[in-house]
Amino acid sequence: MKHKIILLIPLLMLLTSCYDQKELNNIAIVTATEINKIADEYIIDVEIVNPKAPNKTTSELPPYVIYTGTGKTINEAYRQIKTISPKYLYPEHLELLIINEDVAKNNLEDILDFYLRNPLIRAEFNILIAKDKNILSSTTTIDELSSTSILNTLKTSNQYLGITNLITLNELVSNAINPNTEIVLPSIKKKDDSYELSGLAVFKDNKLVGYLNNEESIIYNLIKNNTRNSIIIYECPKNKYLSLEVIKSKSTIKITDNITININIDATINETSCNIDLDNPQNIDNLEDNIEAYLNKKIKNTIDKIKKEYNSDIFGFKDEIYKHNYKKYQEIKDKDLNIKINSNINITSKGSFTEESYEKN
Repeated sequence: MKHKIILLIPLLMLLTSCYDQKELNNIAIVTATEINKIADEYIIDVEIVNPKAPNKTTSELPPYVIYTGTGKTINEAYRQIKTISPKYLYPEHLELLIINEDVAKNNLEDILDFYLRNPLIRAEFNILIAKDKNILSSTTTIDELSSTSILNTLKTSNQYLGITNLITLNELVSNAINPNTEIVLPSIKKKDDSYELSGLAVFKDNKLVGYLNNEESIIYNLIKNNTRNSIIIYECPKNKYLSLEVIKSKSTIKITDNITININIDATINETSCNIDLDNPQNIDNLEDNIEAYLNKKIKNTIDKIKKEYNSDIFGFKDEIYKHNYKKYQEIKDKDLNIKINSNINITSKGSFTEESYEKN
């Protein structure tokens, strides 16, 4: 009898199905969502894969369709979309969530609550803050999904420029519930009929309070080890500039009586209009020292500005103290921190086009 039961089990598994299973041709795959708000109503745009444009090389149809819904809650707005979509909204492949800055100033926790409670949505999608409304619907492309285009640009900017960061829902929630960390998200804005990534968005107590510029965003990512490559622009005398490409960087934070930030950078000179004989090793040593002092000042000014304008510990300094010295954390958690910066610049290459740069008279 026991053998018969064992034989029946795989047969029963083949005959059963999930109660909420949907046929593939009856679902609309949601790849991106944008959340705006006007007065007390949410406006939700969802990007749906367009099944009528299966081949992007031959089809003249856009690869996606945008549906819009409104409601007093996010759930109500989604349900309105379900009444106009001919197919069931399938959110498991969500790649991108764009939150308008007006929403991020007051309602971020409501959004996190909605997405965390939805069992059909994976928490690995990326999140951006929008400075303008209708980012998805104004981004026109015939080649790929709007969300794919934005994500590719986001990853490229993070990897090669160091201006943006990549934050998923899981990481956002982790920062939001930690009393010693603040949220930092990439931002996006309209540019003509497309979009442009902008400086990082700064939060205080889970509310959007402002933005960093590109240079400040690079400094943030250097300190947080969020990027592999970036550009440092060094100003020589007489309004001349030298461009360093960071090829390797490592930042560590040491907790003693002070907080010491140690940043080690390997970089190459990829452009210069400065009057420097790069063939002289002593000049390279002096240049490294000058850039270190220059970068230390830039980092200190950025940290001070963020503290003064936003009062937000986006670098997680107090969290580092909490983890490594709880007694000290109890002493200083409501006080200003004494921060020291030590940069170490190692110029590994001065370029191959010329060994010397001259200033025109």
